[in-house]
Amino acid sequence: MARLSRFVTVAVLLGGATVSLSACTGGSDPIASPSPSVSTVVTPSPSVSPSPTALTDDQLLALIPEDARAENFVSASNFAKFFVRLYPSMMQNKDSELFRWLSDDACVFCQNALDSYQQLVVSNGSVTGGDMNVEEALASGGLEPDGTTNASFDVQTTDMVFLDSAGNVTALKSGHGGRVGVGLRYDGDHWVVLGVGSESA
Repeated sequence: MARLSRFVTVAVLLGGATVSLSACTGGSDPIASPSPSVSTVVTPSPSVSPSPTALTDDQLLALIPEDARAENFVSASNFAKFFVRLYPSMMQNKDSELFRWLSDDACVFCQNALDSYQQLVVSNGSVTGGDMNVEEALASGGLEPDGTTNASFDVQTTDMVFLDSAGNVTALKSGHGGRVGVGLRYDGDHWVVLGVGSESA
């Protein structure tokens, strides 16, 4: 994806448990080579038991905004913005089902985010903050030669605070501003995320 390649991809988006936008400015957080997905090795963690009331595909599809479901660039732009907001929501609400369904198996960003989620659930921890203010204008990008789609837009995040089971702060990721690029593929009736990259403002 030519347009996405100008972003330094990160394991967890904008204030996540692994890295943040500061990784693009020489911070100590790990970074990877430019590509739709990172090469960071994911360390397996204890699995989380599946929900006994798993949603059907139709129920999951209904959770995607109607203006983010069509196979056109306006919908791709809306979907990409919807997806990046899912990460803090998943961590805050401890519900990964929709995020997982919309993530390609080869999306390393997505798998790292899900790994962080699993660690949070297994440790009975919690997260506050990390909310994302996404620009309202249509994303830049478009259809790539390989048939995938790229959408990029500006994002500002708030501080994300990680707490242990007793409510003590274990980590703080400061809010950042920057540009995010999302690689997408249309899969029958919905978009699927192939990779996420970011660069700091």
